[in-house]
Amino acid sequence: MRLVGTLAALLVITGCTPMEAQGPLNAEPSARRCFSPTEIRLIKFAPDDGVYVRTRTGEALLLTGSAACLGDTNNVSIGLRAFGLDSADVCIGDPAHLDIRSHATVLRTCNVRIARVVPQSEIVQLPDRRGP
Repeated sequence: MRLVGTLAALLVITGCTPMEAQGPLNAEPSARRCFSPTEIRLIKFAPDDGVYVRTRTGEALLLTGSAACLGDTNNVSIGLRAFGLDSADVCIGDPAHLDIRSHATVLRTCNVRIARVVPQSEIVQLPDRRGP
């Protein structure tokens, strides 16, 4: 009798375990777009929109953040770091640190978000952009 009670309890417990949610059979898993934050180049600071940068693979990204932090951008160099590990990749939607170096201020760090990949057709329309 004790064995039957134990087996019944086991069936109840295993019957209530959550099952893995499955989408439609023909659905593809969504892949996050990730990038190495090393060797990014500045395309344009646009405090109302954000910061446009180009990755070492040639893709353009839009970084959004506080307009107050992203202002005063004459003669600057930039660096991008993931939160946590400095060498970690950043993905679309992730928060990151944007390091801004200039002659006026030694180093300023802004918290930004990797908003999206920007198509080249949109980049060429930016006024006063740096580089291609």
